[in-house]
Amino acid sequence: MVNAYNGILLVQLGAPEAATPDAVKEYLLSFLGDPHTLGNPPFFWQPLLRHVIAPLRCRASAAKYQEMLTQCRVEEMPLLTHTRAFAEGVAEHLKNQFPVAYAFQHGCKPSIAEALNTLASQGARHIRVIPLYPQRSDVTTGAVRDQVQTIVGASAQFHVEYLEGFWDRPAWVQSVVRSIQKCWDNHTHLLLSWHGIQEKRILAGDSYQKDCEMSSDRIGKALGISPIVTYQSKFGFAKWLGPSTFEVLKNLGKKQARVLVACPAFTVDNLETLYEIDVEAKSIFLKAGGVRFDRVPCLNGDPDWVRDFASTIAVEDLNAIS
Repeated sequence: MVNAYNGILLVQLGAPEAATPDAVKEYLLSFLGDPHTLGNPPFFWQPLLRHVIAPLRCRASAAKYQEMLTQCRVEEMPLLTHTRAFAEGVAEHLKNQFPVAYAFQHGCKPSIAEALNTLASQGARHIRVIPLYPQRSDVTTGAVRDQVQTIVGASAQFHVEYLEGFWDRPAWVQSVVRSIQKCWDNHTHLLLSWHGIQEKRILAGDSYQKDCEMSSDRIGKALGISPIVTYQSKFGFAKWLGPSTFEVLKNLGKKQARVLVACPAFTVDNLETLYEIDVEAKSIFLKAGGVRFDRVPCLNGDPDWVRDFASTIAVEDLNAIS
């Protein structure tokens, strides 16, 4: 039996290296400076970002990161902690097959280039790159592909293949369903809050909304309920996917609902779940009159998810290769 690849690279978005204005500024410059993030912004965007937006936003954003760390009673960014634990778990399951490395697109280390060097030092030349985003989008999985290709270039050192999205893999769907079932307790509504993107991307052919809707349908059918589908994390003035998570929660609060929120677009907890949902969205809901608000933790390093990812998603198609 011959493997198509002999190393796996897991790629996550990233986070600031610390909850300080300087670290957050560097992260914003990298993240918002990537043309995939906002979709080929105008020529004046980079100067505006560097001299106005990042300097103005970095202190407020750093305060949010610090509040998240304080509430979680940790010093390291949860996204980094959970990603490392997940990757180490996958590596442990695959230790007799080939090495596994993880990397971040922006901010914290290791970078994609550093992780590729680590795999090379372990003898891996045929690399399977798996962005840790369940749904496909040029903003996420497409950005990873382009970043890796830029680093690898025309070099003969690596042969790279990509797994872009695993929203339709039973292992992921079942893991999300199990995580929701563990938290479902006398709630009147299940709300699936997906990270938003600009609507113009969907009109241009991006598959993200379709993947989110089909994921929602599969999750709902497995649970035997009809979840409410919303989108969060709008940035800027362009039209983004809706309905808005905040607006829907505000309306449900007025009805004195009991809501369970899940954020399946994220494989690990981060600022968007631990602050945007747990602090900001919860406050909006309760102030409007909501009775109960709970959130399903992301899959993080859940042992069953790690096992199923390693044994199916990470190595799919290997058994078909001879």
